[in-house]
Amino acid sequence: MARAWPFAGRTAELTEIRSAVAGLVVVGAPGVGKSRLVAHAVRDLDGVAWVRATAAAAELPLGAFGPLLPSAPPVGNPLGWAADAVRAPVLVVDDAHLLDAASAALVHHLVARGRTRVIATLRTETPAPDAVQALWKDDLLPRMELAPLTLEETGRVLERALGGRVEQGTVTRLWQASRGNALYLRELVLAWMPADNGGVWRWRGQLEITPSLRDTIAGRIGELTPDEREVLELLAYGEPLGADLLTTLAPAAAVERLEDRQLVTVDLEGRRLQVRIGHPLYGEVIRRGCGTLRARKLLRKLADAVAGTDLRRREDVLRVAVWRLDSGASSDPELLLAACDMARMVRDLELAERLARAAGDGFRARLALGGILFYADRYAESEQVLAAASALAPDDYSRIDCAVTRAFNLFWGLGRVEEALELMTAAERSVTDVHARQGVRSTRSSLEVFAGDLGAARASLRAAAEMGPSTHPRNVRAFGTTEAVILAAEGRATECLETVARTEAALDRAPNALPSLRAAVLEAASEAALFLGDLSAAERHAEQGRGLDGEFGSWARALVYFGARKAQALRLRGRVTDALGSCREAIAHLPERSVWAGLCLGELAHAHALLGEVAAAEEAIELAGRTGLPLGPAVVIPLEQAKVWTLAARGDIPGAVATALAAAERALPAQVPFLLHDVVRLGRPAPNAARVTGEGPSAATSVTARLTGEGPLVALFAEHAAARTGPELDAVSRDFERLGLIVHAAEAAAHAARRYRHEGLTRSARAAETRAWALSRRCQGARTPALLDLDVPDLTPRQREMALLAAQGLTNREIAARLVVSIRTVANTLYAVYEKTGVSDRAALAELLG
Repeated sequence: MARAWPFAGRTAELTEIRSAVAGLVVVGAPGVGKSRLVAHAVRDLDGVAWVRATAAAAELPLGAFGPLLPSAPPVGNPLGWAADAVRAPVLVVDDAHLLDAASAALVHHLVARGRTRVIATLRTETPAPDAVQALWKDDLLPRMELAPLTLEETGRVLERALGGRVEQGTVTRLWQASRGNALYLRELVLAWMPADNGGVWRWRGQLEITPSLRDTIAGRIGELTPDEREVLELLAYGEPLGADLLTTLAPAAAVERLEDRQLVTVDLEGRRLQVRIGHPLYGEVIRRGCGTLRARKLLRKLADAVAGTDLRRREDVLRVAVWRLDSGASSDPELLLAACDMARMVRDLELAERLARAAGDGFRARLALGGILFYADRYAESEQVLAAASALAPDDYSRIDCAVTRAFNLFWGLGRVEEALELMTAAERSVTDVHARQGVRSTRSSLEVFAGDLGAARASLRAAAEMGPSTHPRNVRAFGTTEAVILAAEGRATECLETVARTEAALDRAPNALPSLRAAVLEAASEAALFLGDLSAAERHAEQGRGLDGEFGSWARALVYFGARKAQALRLRGRVTDALGSCREAIAHLPERSVWAGLCLGELAHAHALLGEVAAAEEAIELAGRTGLPLGPAVVIPLEQAKVWTLAARGDIPGAVATALAAAERALPAQVPFLLHDVVRLGRPAPNAARVTGEGPSAATSVTARLTGEGPLVALFAEHAAARTGPELDAVSRDFERLGLIVHAAEAAAHAARRYRHEGLTRSARAAETRAWALSRRCQGARTPALLDLDVPDLTPRQREMALLAAQGLTNREIAARLVVSIRTVANTLYAVYEKTGVSDRAALAELLG
């Protein structure tokens, strides 16, 4: 961690302060960072004097100005005497609301006289002397309201404080806990024991508060009457509470007084007034001030009050169940199971496990617990619980639910593929209900897709449809999700996205959130968008998938899978270093053994290889081999593709080509074009052109032939493989750039340069090479074989200066006038620039120089 707490962001505010000639007044909440901002703004100015007002200094007239005033008593007008004594050109008055009347009048006098630039800070919603208020009321100084740190600013501060990348979930959690208050944020980080997972800082465990922060917040809360304290205690354990309900538990006058002091907030949500505690950290401090018996009494009081409203809102079920559990009171198993299901749906797995275990040893409680343990990556425990639960299933649907959950755990968690599929078969045979059997068969289809057996997956989905009309809403949603996943794997991206749209509409109509189905649909959408070359959509779907972690509680799988998908899109954009960061953040959530290790670590190794970091790439590949479950092409092939580029980075181009071609024969149809195009990128298009264009004899070739018309990207891969002339390769490069695949564009331009040079077209070769160099500069240090030998255009400082002016559209005459040289000198210099860069006009020069 940095020795001094860093300053970051606030660019607009710094500019406003520095540009305020007469000065200004900075107003903000306690701890928001007013003093730090002003100090940063004036740190490079000469002659800055500080006046720090305090309640103690306010006991004496001009007490705050004591250090600036002479010891001799005033002669004549005391105000004029004091003003003459303040000789600094810049005066900072910190906490101006605490000034005594004489000091406030002196500040007003200095501003009105106009010889001193005055910058003052004061707290929001705090009474200030009339002379201070007059500064902005009489338009003597502008007033700037300083807002709390934004989420983005919080992230920058944390990265600078910790000296590395901070997981986005951690940034969000700290921002929400601090509400953007810079002082609170600092204290939370000081109390936090950060964990560095592969270069990414991540917050684990409960919120901790330093003694100094606790004292600060206690001071902000201030003195409380017994009624006021009880209101805050009820909210600390139960917020939000309806205003009507709260005033049945505590006096309304106490709530009103707390609202006036901004210790609680009252907001209209729909038709209900909801009361919340004023800041999340106030609740932490209040709860820590309650003993165990007091806390239990409050929880029972809350549970009884909300239960008395007949649990009208769905979330009331969860709240009442938790309150009763935490208070030590006995609770209805049905209530606990309903609450457990809600906690699981929002991925609060720790709470869901508590509720499930408290619900007893019946079938439903064991089934719920087994599912929770699966989501928590505790696969061996899950199998033990579910195996015992299967013997207790009371009906067909219960047997199906147990079998499906157990099969998922066997497949995704333990890697026991055949056992999982056999369990699905047995479950289908054990029931007669058509809808139940359809659900089992469609679920089996989704497992077969991931295992890479698309034929079996299609057959299973078709068999489910042939059992009869799929009218059960749960099956309609499951069928649509599985169909989208199959279409994405087949490379039928356009049909996939159409299916995704229909399925998302069906999911929106579902009474429950169904996060697992939503994740599967977003997985298919992201894969389809990548296949079509729509990197913006692919990245957007990945971000939506990552957002499931916050929307449905803490969900590691969403962060891992969609973090890797985002990294893939970033890598294809040429943002290779950013892709590394996304992978590292995802890896921080990988369990010790995971089916997603191949995808996530494969992307990490791929990015390292593109940057020429061979040792790091090989380390990631080795780690994937130890921790991954190689269940199917979706997680195996990304690792194989990483091996391709790692071999290439080592200089083993034949080995890289052989690895890519071998992987293409085992890959899913949607993966094949990327692998075959890798061979083209490695400079071996001639033997591979038939495969990429769909004219060769292999299985991969037939896949490519079928998919060439599926969007612009696969067709462009084929054009790249078939291109034989410099102009053809130039056109491919520009098409790649248009799609946003910048590394691919740079490589194609480099290939064009070599082709031009082979044809003896030196000027065209220089132009293509210069373009490849310019594109490679946008790839965050990528060093693929095609880009290693690029000759950087060697412009002299004078040539670069003139080139930049020409690129901005200035004529030779205008450049000559600006640089005080002759027009002939400008013309000769630009001619040399065009010769060196290979471009021939100002427009091309502007494109080259960005």
